[in-house]
Amino acid sequence: MSFRRWAAILVVLAILGWITGWAVSDWTQPTDDNVTAAATPPPKIKPAPTNHAIRETPDVAGPPVETPIDDSAAALAQKAFAPGPYRPGELLFRAGSPEELAALVARARAAGGNLIGLIRDNNAAQLSFPDAASMGNFLRGSPGEGAVPQAELNNLVTLPTPPTVSTDPFAPGGLTPFGGTALSYMGVPLNNNNWGRGVTIAMLDTGLAPGTVNILKDTSITQFDMTSGQTAPTVGHGDMVASLLAGARGEQGIVPAATIVSVRVLDNNDQGDVFGVSDGIYTAIENGAKVINLSLGSNQPSDILLSAINYALSQGVIVVAAAGNDGTAQISYPAAYPGVIAVGSIDATGQRASFSDYGPQMGLTAPGVGINTVTITGNMSFSGTSASAPLVSGAIAGLLSTNPGMTAQQAVNLITQYADFAGPFAGINNNEFYGSGIVDLNRVLSRVYPNYTDVAVADMFLNITTMPTTPTAPMQITVQNRGNTVLNNVNLNITVSGNATQQTFSGLKPGEVADVTVDLSVQQMLGSGVPVTAQVSTGQLDTNPSNNSKSRVVHITPASGASTGN
Repeated sequence: MSFRRWAAILVVLAILGWITGWAVSDWTQPTDDNVTAAATPPPKIKPAPTNHAIRETPDVAGPPVETPIDDSAAALAQKAFAPGPYRPGELLFRAGSPEELAALVARARAAGGNLIGLIRDNNAAQLSFPDAASMGNFLRGSPGEGAVPQAELNNLVTLPTPPTVSTDPFAPGGLTPFGGTALSYMGVPLNNNNWGRGVTIAMLDTGLAPGTVNILKDTSITQFDMTSGQTAPTVGHGDMVASLLAGARGEQGIVPAATIVSVRVLDNNDQGDVFGVSDGIYTAIENGAKVINLSLGSNQPSDILLSAINYALSQGVIVVAAAGNDGTAQISYPAAYPGVIAVGSIDATGQRASFSDYGPQMGLTAPGVGINTVTITGNMSFSGTSASAPLVSGAIAGLLSTNPGMTAQQAVNLITQYADFAGPFAGINNNEFYGSGIVDLNRVLSRVYPNYTDVAVADMFLNITTMPTTPTAPMQITVQNRGNTVLNNVNLNITVSGNATQQTFSGLKPGEVADVTVDLSVQQMLGSGVPVTAQVSTGQLDTNPSNNSKSRVVHITPASGASTGN
């Protein structure tokens, strides 16, 4: 073999050795310290050429490459720093024990987080983080630590949407306001100066403006602030709620002798969060509250808030909350939670205010349109489920104060049992619009009189949810025995557009409801409206004849569906 051929072979062998050595050294690069090694080494795979290019050109400038992490911890952390109805960059969690709480707080600090608040009774913490990466690291934890239990965002809580009563599309001409008649409508005695005595009722709201305590009646008030407290509350929502409870400057309150715990959980922008509300619930309980009123809400559920409410219920405390003022089939939280009494609104004719949210969680309804209240700046008209809720809270506290030995739940049971029926007849036990019915304290207080007699036109309910495609639409007219004796020969006279009909019922038991369906002209309802009058009577003496009749002009509009005007 010639020298040239030997030289060529040696060059080829040298090149092959150099290539083999490069490949082996590349396959055996050290493991990244941030990656957990598997128990069994993975098969050696030659890196893609693009990775080689990055390693071989380290001096090329460019933006940092951020690899997305596809896990629930990263998803929650990334959401926390995106716009939404929650405190940005904040995280809540609830531990299983004080020891676990302390360990998780230490873990959060190690990840770069800050502790904002603690609810030790609930083993709950409120944290903030500088960025999504640090929050994700905390949630994910180191190997062996496990995920953070029951972590959630700190959802915002606000006042219910202010209702537009004067332009209500479901009631042409506007809803009928109560003015100063809301308490008499509910059956509260005119002389109720001792109502609420010995009972503590908490209102979690915007707090009381300076000077409000001085204009309220002889009510004992303790105040707490769960917000930053940098500015004093302005005159508004909290003052009106307090006015309904205690009364002020000539306006009757439903429980003027009660002890009120005012817990400020909403700031001057009418905004708070679920952690602050949860903390406020524990504060209310610690200060002896038997009834907690929440005229606020959120569209998002919260485990932290639900846990606080369940604790209140376990202590025999009644929680009452506004259903919401969006007019939709979705009751807001916390009213939608099991065990909470969700309260809707009616106007002075007893019809549901169309702004009042509805749904299967609805508990009770009460006055909520144009109610007189008093603040340090003068008289204010209060509308919405925010106004209805404290009237129900006050009704419960009033019964507790006048019935020594009665539990709060027994008071609720009485109010529910003797509520006035309203809504579709098919939902006689409980319906999504009125719940168990309209609060009627007159029936509750009269239950002890065996001969008490009262028959009433309960409701005139246009039973449609969409625009009818038929020439007529059905209206249910219901009567109810609201007394304590069986009623025979109950006569119901109905007049529709001048045409009269009569229906007779016999053997109507106490609390029982009967109905008649009449067909109304759709064309006439789309135009001038259909006048409907219902009058009920019985051969027996009627102790309360004021509820024996109802009259309405019934309209429907293509844009908003059913509506009734007076």
